[in-house]
Amino acid sequence: MENMARHRIIGFDREMMSFTDWLTDAQAKTSIFSISGIGGIGKTTLLLQMARTARQFSVRSLWLDGRGGLTTLGSFLASLEMSLATEYGRTRDRDAALLSYIASELSLVPTVLLIDNCEEIERLEGWLFSSFLPELKSARVLFVCASRNGLPLQWQTNPEWKSRLRRFPLRLFTREEVYDYLGSSGLPVELQREIAQKTDGHPLSLALTVDMLFSESAEERDVWREVPAVLSAEFLREAASPNLYRALTALSLLPAADEALLNRLLDKPLEGADYYQLTALSFVRDTMDGISLHQVVARILREDFARRTPEQFEAVRHRAFVLLAERFHSVDHRMQMRLSAHILELYREFLPSAHAYANFSSSLKPGEQKPFQLEDLPDLQRFMKASILGSDWQSELVEPADYPALLDGIAARFPEGIFVVRDEKGRPLAFCAGLWLHALSMPLLERYAPGCRQMLGEEAFSLHELPLEAADTIFVLLSAVNSEHSLYRPEELGALLMQQWLVHMTRGLRGILAAADPQLNALLSVLGFQACGKVTGFAGIELTTWELDFRQSAFDQWIQRIIRQTETAAAQPALPRENDHRLSIERNEMKQMLERLFELDKLEELPVMRRFCWSGMQVRATIQEILADTHQAGPLTAMEKEILIAGYLRKDRNKSELAASFHMSRATFYRHMRLAEQHLAYVLGDRLRQAEGDSL
Repeated sequence: MENMARHRIIGFDREMMSFTDWLTDAQAKTSIFSISGIGGIGKTTLLLQMARTARQFSVRSLWLDGRGGLTTLGSFLASLEMSLATEYGRTRDRDAALLSYIASELSLVPTVLLIDNCEEIERLEGWLFSSFLPELKSARVLFVCASRNGLPLQWQTNPEWKSRLRRFPLRLFTREEVYDYLGSSGLPVELQREIAQKTDGHPLSLALTVDMLFSESAEERDVWREVPAVLSAEFLREAASPNLYRALTALSLLPAADEALLNRLLDKPLEGADYYQLTALSFVRDTMDGISLHQVVARILREDFARRTPEQFEAVRHRAFVLLAERFHSVDHRMQMRLSAHILELYREFLPSAHAYANFSSSLKPGEQKPFQLEDLPDLQRFMKASILGSDWQSELVEPADYPALLDGIAARFPEGIFVVRDEKGRPLAFCAGLWLHALSMPLLERYAPGCRQMLGEEAFSLHELPLEAADTIFVLLSAVNSEHSLYRPEELGALLMQQWLVHMTRGLRGILAAADPQLNALLSVLGFQACGKVTGFAGIELTTWELDFRQSAFDQWIQRIIRQTETAAAQPALPRENDHRLSIERNEMKQMLERLFELDKLEELPVMRRFCWSGMQVRATIQEILADTHQAGPLTAMEKEILIAGYLRKDRNKSELAASFHMSRATFYRHMRLAEQHLAYVLGDRLRQAEGDSL
């Protein structure tokens, strides 16, 4: 009974409902179900459940296994004949043709034909479509085909059978389903939580972990070491050659990679055919950014790689950090967000797994990112109330009694300052709230957090004059998670909030906050925040001011801090090299150069010009050349070039007229202008590096 309790069938409601509908439909016709998914996700388990259900409904079921050799029509028909004989005592007359006999038998009574491991079925496609399936078109047969990649495209586009085909790609377990599975296991609640965190909803990982914990030698076994090793071996069985094996372990460290990028991470480049073989593996997807590993498979391969050869893993991961940092400014905004998320995923194991505010050992995936909605406010107030009762950090700049009113004020007047992390159904799990700093928001900030003036210093005066559309700094004041959630620990949600907020900030924003809690201060330091001094909060509390600045080129500085923290003796020296800082240009420096582009004497007075030892004439000619070039230069798009030309070279319209000419609001135009300045700074810096290299 204990063993049965540990192997309850869960997570197949949709598939089993469709299967049962077919069994109970007296008018059902011959149909095809295609079950697909990565290794260990439950394809065989689902087929076994379907076989049991068919017996309960007294419907005949036959089982074929592709690993037994279903690559020829003779073996396919022979396997069916054997199943009919051994399972149901049906035998063929000596004079009857095999195909006619099988077609006749399958037409006699409703039949479910379960085919597991049917990866090689494409070899029989022509014969199945031309000779076998037409014989059964008016019968009542359900073909259930399970394979890692699903039935080939020809099945989905065949004019005769595509309307009878249903696809069922299997998914990972939700956290709720994992707890459902573990509920009757008898394992302690805390251990169930740890299992839920570390198995990522992968069914085979979950089953193996539970089995090992119940084994007689459980106390002597390192379950968290053994399970990834077993699963990585299972996944790598698909990779027949050592070259593919090496490529997969390297790919596990990248969000996506084309052949050139993957080869930069390998000591020995792949042969061309090997790269295309990777795309055929069940857990590798071909995307617009290159090939990408299934997230769970990538994690498992990384864990196994790290445990087998830790020094080699650390060296390769370090090279991956450097590669991703190099790529950041040469890709579009969508890919920048993806790179940021992946960098944080690789960095996760360097972050604390046990912390008062965040537990980074769990790799939770948030739901869709949606802006704050007014209907979210009751949930956020409830989270914050529970946080206050638990004495968790909010803001020592604000009187605790004012927290609810402050949150209401932000929601009513400046809702863009609220960042919400949601579950798969769109319900809030956690939030942080602050104010984008500009002339309209500063009075509210100073009303509730008077200590902000000390934090901001002289900048406070200019912020009182800053228009809304130019705001690029968020002052964080409140933060809370759903501490009463039944499925997630508060520390897991805290980690999820911090990770997602960091990714959000890489769009080119600056975040400011202040804290007195030493644990929070230590965590902020590890996350790449910069300490900017001390200020005094309410009741005379001394606070540390923290800043995370992704404006201009600060992402490079942040990722370099990450790289330095992950360096090992085996790793390559971190970039940038000694002279790279001298050859990088900040966005504000680029803006100053553009503003003085036609005043050479003023242009040459800029500190950035003296750093490069360039003449004003050279800089002006190079910038004009970049903007006039019809080819895209790195991250600088054609539209961004037009914006810079209109704003700095022609200078015949004011900002409102420019925004209207590009069919944008002033706020949107300002954001595009800042991004264009940042991208031009990167391209110009790249030209400088090339010029210096040519002169050596």
